[in-house]
Amino acid sequence: MDYSQLENYTYVQLKQIAQSMSLPIHRTKAGIIEQVTEAFKEYEKYKRSKLDKYKRCKQLGEKGKEGTTFLVVTKDGSEYAMKTFRKQKSSANLIKEAELQKLAADLGASPNVVDFDTVSKYIVMEKMDRHLVDVIKEQEGNVTKQQQKQIIAIYKKLDKARVFHGDANLLNYMYKGTKLYIIDFGMAREITTSLVKKLGTETPNIQIMTLGLALKLRDLGCNRSSYDHIINYLSDEQRIQFNFVVKK
Repeated sequence: MDYSQLENYTYVQLKQIAQSMSLPIHRTKAGIIEQVTEAFKEYEKYKRSKLDKYKRCKQLGEKGKEGTTFLVVTKDGSEYAMKTFRKQKSSANLIKEAELQKLAADLGASPNVVDFDTVSKYIVMEKMDRHLVDVIKEQEGNVTKQQQKQIIAIYKKLDKARVFHGDANLLNYMYKGTKLYIIDFGMAREITTSLVKKLGTETPNIQIMTLGLALKLRDLGCNRSSYDHIINYLSDEQRIQFNFVVKK
């Protein structure tokens, strides 16, 4: 709609337009025109800064539970990954996810967050190169000691950032060059006093994520060497309960 032509509309027509835009109804025609014009200008500003800023090129990976990730390109040719969400995702949860990932990124544990939008429901971040899962397949299902050390280093950084990731899914580990990062902070929580009390540890990533990952690797049938280094970080109780014996 060309809002410069609003003068040509009747008060009743303008009232219908305002109602469709969920705007408060002004008692005068001039008042409604001012409200609608301001709303259109705000939308145009939003469209330029958010909607038109990124061009979607292709889907990255499989569609997830909450949404889909796309390769996007800006006008200057920069490439990023855009994680999009279903419209039902609350703005508060989206902001929390972006902020927790920022904290992790500051310590080099996750991709940098470039932008996020609570209206169109997306988070734009640094683009990764490939999934750890694909690398493991090339290694015939084995995880090297160096890769295990990188994962442990990520967990330590997360604990330092006071962010509990909470999801040891192998698909949440990706490479940028030769460096490994963790992605998807949809289940992440801030490590608060109450969370520490609930989980019984100040370092839940080292204490809990290590166990989750070791169990997943064992369930996948990976060789013992694929989690030998990881289980060094389990407690004695965890090793006994889940039958992980540390080699001497």
